[in-house]
Amino acid sequence: MKILYLHGYNSTNINPRTEWLSQFGKVYHPLMKYKNIPEDYKWLDKLVNKHRFDVIVASSMGGFMAFHLGNYYNIPTVLLNPALIMTMVVRPDIRQLATQTKHFIGLGIYDDVIPPYTTRKILNDYNSNFAIKEFDTGHKISLEIFTEICNNSGLFEN
Repeated sequence: MKILYLHGYNSTNINPRTEWLSQFGKVYHPLMKYKNIPEDYKWLDKLVNKHRFDVIVASSMGGFMAFHLGNYYNIPTVLLNPALIMTMVVRPDIRQLATQTKHFIGLGIYDDVIPPYTTRKILNDYNSNFAIKEFDTGHKISLEIFTEICNNSGLFEN
């Protein structure tokens, strides 16, 4: 299995999440700066086109990128507090396709960085195929919750 992991803004690409994911296959986890979102998206688009990942796992700003890449390439995603609200602010070269890509989403109900209602609204606006599980947490998602979301997606099996 080939997995793309996209960390959030001001986060790191090597962490316990990437270590946990590595038991399921090859994990690509580029270090993202998120300083120029359209250029970052173009770079990620080329990476995804080249490697044809089986799943994209991402959080926050990485979740914004993963959502659109997953839709275009029909790759299922696991998204943690994705910054989908960025779709209203910045428009990288997002080529929307009408896919039924499955998005498994974990939301912290006390997230004060990305209010959960904005994520739900955008998912509905895009007529997305998604399953949401809410947790009693804020924007930061623990490794325990991360593994629960991944396991519940049914995408990860040894």
